[in-house]
Amino acid sequence: MTFKDHYLNLTVPEREALAVKAGTTRGTLNQVVYAGKQVELGLADCLVALCPGLTLQDMPLTDRAMKQDLTRRGIPDEAKAA
Repeated sequence: MTFKDHYLNLTVPEREALAVKAGTTRGTLNQVVYAGKQVELGLADCLVALCPGLTLQDMPLTDRAMKQDLTRRGIPDEAKAA
């Protein structure tokens, strides 16, 4: 399941609560879902922690966040360039 799928299954009050818990706004989450906005690793980590079943691979990460995640998981630098 992607973050978009998860988010669209929430009610508006649940979306608002998720945004508050993640330290962001519902507007930002709407941009992620409806406008294709990508998120940095910090926000992605919060959302994954708050949304059971989601992983970072389910999140629309920025290029920098993807590289940081690969580094965190110990993927060699050569694989990051691919």
